[in-house]
Amino acid sequence: MVNDRRMTTDRFFGSIEKRLENLQSMLEFVDTTKPAEPALRDWLKSNTAAESGSTINKYVGFQRSINLLELQEDQYQITSRGAAFAETGDPELVFEALLANVAGFETILQTLDHQQTTAAAIQASLQKAYPEYQLPQAVVGRHLEWLQAIGALKKQQSTDQYELTSFGKQLLQEKLDQKPVIDNLEIGGTYDRVELHEEYGGARYRGIAPSADYPYVFFFTGDSGAEHGYKDEFRGDTFIYTGEGRTGDMEMTGGNKAICDHKEDGRELHLFENNDKAWSVTYLGQFECVDWFEEQLSDTDGNRRKAIRFKLEPVANDVEFTATDLDAVETDELYERAKGAVTTDGGATQQTTTETTHTKYTRSEAVREYALRVADGVCRGCGNEAPFVGKDGEPYLEVHHLYRRSDGGPDHPDNVVALCPNCHRRVHHGKDGDDFNQELISKTERRAID
Repeated sequence: MVNDRRMTTDRFFGSIEKRLENLQSMLEFVDTTKPAEPALRDWLKSNTAAESGSTINKYVGFQRSINLLELQEDQYQITSRGAAFAETGDPELVFEALLANVAGFETILQTLDHQQTTAAAIQASLQKAYPEYQLPQAVVGRHLEWLQAIGALKKQQSTDQYELTSFGKQLLQEKLDQKPVIDNLEIGGTYDRVELHEEYGGARYRGIAPSADYPYVFFFTGDSGAEHGYKDEFRGDTFIYTGEGRTGDMEMTGGNKAICDHKEDGRELHLFENNDKAWSVTYLGQFECVDWFEEQLSDTDGNRRKAIRFKLEPVANDVEFTATDLDAVETDELYERAKGAVTTDGGATQQTTTETTHTKYTRSEAVREYALRVADGVCRGCGNEAPFVGKDGEPYLEVHHLYRRSDGGPDHPDNVVALCPNCHRRVHHGKDGDDFNQELISKTERRAID
């Protein structure tokens, strides 16, 4: 998926000095009243310098675009980050909202590192970093206004030069502190994407980012891509990743080709998930592309198109058993072997030594077998028997992961339950899906205690 950050900002009511104060007051009002659009417009006209309806719509729309405010069923509400800012007034929360949704702020901080400079020089730095955008002075000026409003930089009136404040240096330092080492990346660990690209290359604003200087392909997933037609998901320990291309049929070029040909090219695939905090990503592990297929999905305009979907398997994910069939493995042994990592190369093959024969299975196969065996044909969600018998002659249930890989939940026998298709869809797509998943976690914990 591509990084869909916009490049332009809009102001908010009041001077630079009053901007965050007015924004906080508005968010407090929204949190208290959940107003419809006319009520919010009236409040802004009474409590700020707002006059024009079109300007109100623009400025309120910008707060929605940076995920501080949302509109649900004709009523405005604040997001979790908006609620945090309304309560604390912490300007770093606004900075994070801007950084996560608008390109260019990190470039400005880096341009001002250890030096004062003019708006024209900052404009030139932004144009070099983002050649695909048109960056007139007005766009750059609004970026600078927001950085002044949050207290990250100040302008020297005598020279018309900008410089970082101590707070701006703090924000910059926080971004530069973490230098990821590719060999030491830990699954579930949180990293700064800007630093990842500065160290190893790759386009920081694209979902698939091959490095020109190192044998790595970084690729990124996150919930925000759903609105543009991207659909990524774990199926067991296999990750189904949607290729790049926002409109029209996807083609096997660019980043898509880099994933497809990574073995032939001698490149490693490293998967990250975007977090709510700007440029923060969670490492999901090293994968390899085992196959790809085409599927009809909607593009960013809502039109149906051919989308490329990659089947990716974790690297070094095999488990060895002496039995040639998982059905013959005792449940206790299946659990112990499935929860441990065995670093081997290959998959689902047999190795014979002078003593015994070992059969390799992927960890996901072993974990799946364990979950289905423990369920014994009964859904762990609703408690009903499997709705039908599968082609293999066994009761049909689906294996669900209670915690995502990014939350510390890779394939592990303690992290899976077997569900009927209806309960499985409920946990992923139901309105009460999160609560239902928590019920499943509680049931599993009680089962472990018993």
